Amino acid sequence: MRPGPLGLFVAMGVATYLTRAPLLLVLARRRLPAWLERYFAALPIALLTALALPLVLLPGDRALAVWLPQVPAALLVVGLARRTGNLLWPIVAGVGLVAGLRALVG
Repeated sequence: MRPGPLGLFVAMGVATYLTRAPLLLVLARRRLPAWLERYFAALPIALLTALALPLVLLPGDRALAVWLPQVPAALLVVGLARRTGNLLWPIVAGVGLVAGLRALVG
C-alpha cells in the first residue's frame, strides 16, 4: 500500500478517536437519564430500518412493483426478530425465503 492512503487512514482514525473519546470518558461513570437510555436502545433498529426499507421496497432503479420477494422476507425477519430478540437467525431465514421465492416465482 502506498504511504499516502495509509497516512490518510491513520489520520482519520486519530481524528475519529479524538472527537469521540472525550465524551465517552466523561460519560463513562455517569448514569444517563432514562429517556436517553431508551433512545440509545432504540437507535440501532431505527437505523437498520431506515437503511433497509428503501432497499426492500425500491430495488435498483425500479419503482415499487406489485410482487417483490423481499417484502414477505422482510416481514418474516421483523416478526422473528421481534419474537426472538435475535437478529442473526431471522436474517438467515429471510435470505432463505427470498432465495426460495426467487427460485419458485422467478
